Amino acid sequence: MYRIGGPAAAILALVLGVTPVAASSWTPPAAVSSSHDAFLSYARSLAVSGGVAHLVDARSSGALDYRRSSDGGQTWTSALTLAKPSGRYPIVLGDPAIAALNSLVVFAYRAHDATAAYLIVRVSHDGGLNWDAPRTIAHVVTSRRIGEQSVAISPAGIFVAWTNRVTGSIIVQRSTDQGASFKRAHRIGVTTMTFAANDPTFTDGLIGLAASGSLVDVAWSPSGNGAADSIVLSRSVNGGVSYLAPTTILAKPSFGFPALSAAGAYLAGEVEATDGSVIALSSKTAGATVAAHRLAGPGSVTTLTNESVAVDSSGTIVFSYVRNDASGVAPGNILVRRSSDGGDHWMPFETVAAHVPWVQEVATAFVGGKTLVAWTSCSGPTSASCDIFESRGP
Repeated sequence: MYRIGGPAAAILALVLGVTPVAASSWTPPAAVSSSHDAFLSYARSLAVSGGVAHLVDARSSGALDYRRSSDGGQTWTSALTLAKPSGRYPIVLGDPAIAALNSLVVFAYRAHDATAAYLIVRVSHDGGLNWDAPRTIAHVVTSRRIGEQSVAISPAGIFVAWTNRVTGSIIVQRSTDQGASFKRAHRIGVTTMTFAANDPTFTDGLIGLAASGSLVDVAWSPSGNGAADSIVLSRSVNGGVSYLAPTTILAKPSFGFPALSAAGAYLAGEVEATDGSVIALSSKTAGATVAAHRLAGPGSVTTLTNESVAVDSSGTIVFSYVRNDASGVAPGNILVRRSSDGGDHWMPFETVAAHVPWVQEVATAFVGGKTLVAWTSCSGPTSASCDIFESRGP
């Protein structure tokens, strides 16, 4: 891996129509894992609170691992396996989610057997040093899987959102006692969206979730066949006790799964449109009104993938994405764009790392006044040998 500099940077800037920020402001990519079979999970793999970064990944064996860093991502603990296939849960799905607030950390994952699907959480009360036993918070009798889960924490509680793929129900579950128990499932909407065309087995709202104070934001795709027709947002202003009717925040087709981040009245999100462009969603009114900004589009050869987003209480937003060198999952450049005013204006792109071999999922967070970006890089297009890397920037 190397960085764009000199004439190469100028050429790329001309092609993209923007002026790049010097890559030297980012640390060289450093390996977090060395097992050669570690994979991040979309934008839900990284959480930061109280100066501690929490990272989860999946292994080809089905194990789900956890690491923490108390120095802004410079060093990481050895992997701790929080879940793996067992006689009770023979299949553990490789897309865990994590959230943190001060010393409270919540890890959520899905599992299933031949007749039922399960949503399971583990909770740490000391910043990830020790973990409670797994707790099943949802159980659906079905041969289908439970829909993709998202997790968020605020002073109002722990929130876990998921789709019932049998009924299409959009569900939020809430704990107000730090995960000791969860209240009855709250159905806030419905979806008919299937991300595999003409296959209802994959009915899923592909939910994005964020929480800050008493505000809870839930975004999903209500319809679509192979792609999302739109994205809607439902808000709670009373800590998840009740939710307002959903409103459309993106009316154009996309691949759904909007990653959300919230801090104070600021809300930020990301989504990839079906035309290949990447869209930033932003709100300075806690989601009451949401703006959509097209941050970048594909080139004649290059493609855009694997976006993630973070926002802080000052309204600073960091939006990360990958511009692949060619169509599909190819070596690509990890890029960042920033807004310092809640999404009204966006600075030119910064290069985090260039020509990363077969870069896959990217996750972004603020830590210690800096930006931390983590990603998966593989040895080839079949993901035969993959590890996790990170870089730190302004």
